[in-house]
This record gives sequence, structure tokens and C-alpha cells, in this order.
Amino acid sequence: MVGSEAGEAAHSYMIPARTSAYASDPSALESQIRGLLSESRVTPVDFRVLSVIVPNSDHQGGAPLAADVFRSLPADLHTTVISVAPNRGDEFKRISICSLDHYDTPLGGVRINDAIRNELCDEDDDIYIDDRGHFQDQGLDVSLPFLQQVLSDFDVVPLVMGSESPDFCRELGSAVGEIMANQRTLLVASMDILEATESGLERFREYLTTLNVSSMQALIQQESEIRVQGKGPLIVAMLAAAHRRANQVVMRGLEGPDADRPGFAGALIGRI
Repeated sequence: MVGSEAGEAAHSYMIPARTSAYASDPSALESQIRGLLSESRVTPVDFRVLSVIVPNSDHQGGAPLAADVFRSLPADLHTTVISVAPNRGDEFKRISICSLDHYDTPLGGVRINDAIRNELCDEDDDIYIDDRGHFQDQGLDVSLPFLQQVLSDFDVVPLVMGSESPDFCRELGSAVGEIMANQRTLLVASMDILEATESGLERFREYLTTLNVSSMQALIQQESEIRVQGKGPLIVAMLAAAHRRANQVVMRGLEGPDADRPGFAGALIGRI
């Protein structure tokens, strides 16, 4: 139980059967996303972005933070987006890559990069073409409409971590880091904060901004001060960026959960 050891009060959120969703009508969704992006007051960062951390759930409480992160991307520097999301259902001992040729949203379909999909499957025995964990109104389903508004020509590689073990995180972080060396690739890691104390949030911010992977991994695995959905994607984003010598982190927001919504983190990781 978060906060139980030190007696510090924790704010928590229970995942409901269905969260508050974005609009499903194409014109309404486009208007909604464009409105969120236009209301954001951030400016693009001045470094090469390797990874971003964004809200995982489709609860609209996280929408303004997602808009801030995606509006912060430098224009048209990425041609492939690798999305890493947690699995919402029962654990399965593999990392799955969606089998489709295109990933659809109400705003249209985006081509899946088959070459990178096959490269990841060939490189690691734990990565399979499999639709388990996909299409759960989270992860790429939430991020892709924003990306369709801020990137002009790109393809995607949708991954879901059926297990978020440290070994899986290291394997996937290294594999994606290698791909980043030769491709204009952006890793989008989706996560939510389900329970947290104030000290847990402070330590989370410190370890993320300093790219302290080992301390972050210990913090989120212990779950004594903070509990997140998307431990694996977070660590993979940090590891892949560190693999490419990341030296810049910009936090766009960090919010603890309330009774009616999860907490959210928004950050960009990259290098000058």
C-alpha cells in the first residue's frame, strides 16, 4: 500500500470499467484535438527528442498535458513513432506488436512500419506479432490523434508489454535504442499514476529529470510511495534514450491522482 511505511497520506485512483473517452466522431475529435493544441502555451524544445512520456488512459483529465507534450515536438523531425503501452488485461509473457497494416483512428489510418516490426521480432525472442493487449482505448489509441495533428508524414510501430519485468525492459530499451541510431524515430511511452504520496512524486520527478534509471526502477517496483500503470514503458523510454546518449529532459507536468481520475506525467527526453 503506497504511503503505509512512513504513514504519509497517499492519493489514489481506482481504474473503472470505462474512462471518460475522447470524441469518436471524426470532425468532433479533430476539433477537440486542435483545440487542445491551440490552447497549449508551450513552445517546441530546442533539442532532438528521442522519447516522450504521456498519459496512457483516455480520461480527459490528461488531455491538456498530452497536448503540451506533443506541441513541444520540433516540427517534422520524426518519420516513425514507436508506441510502447502497458497491458490492461491479464499478463502475458511477451511483448506484442500489432499485426495490422494500418492503425486506425477516427482521423484516418496510419501505416505500420513492417520493416521495423520485423527487425524487432528478429532481434528478440520475447517480441512477437500478436494483437493481444492492443485496441484497449489507451496507449496509441490516445496518442495517435495528437500525432496525426503535429506530424505530417510518419508511420507507427505499436507495442504492448504483456510483461513489464526488468529483463523485458532492458531488452526492449536496447532494441529500440539501436533502431534510433539509424532512423528518425520517436518513442512514445504511455503511463498513468494510480497512487502516490507527495514524496513519491518528488522522487519520481528527480529520477526522471536526471535519467536515473536504476533509482526509478527501484521506486516504481517497490510501490511504497508511488504506483503506476506503465512501469515498463516508462523504463523503456528512459533506457532507449540513454542508449542514444540523452542529456536533456523537459517536464511538462506531473500530477498525482484524484478519486475520479489517475495522475499523469508528461516529459520529453532527448539530446542536444
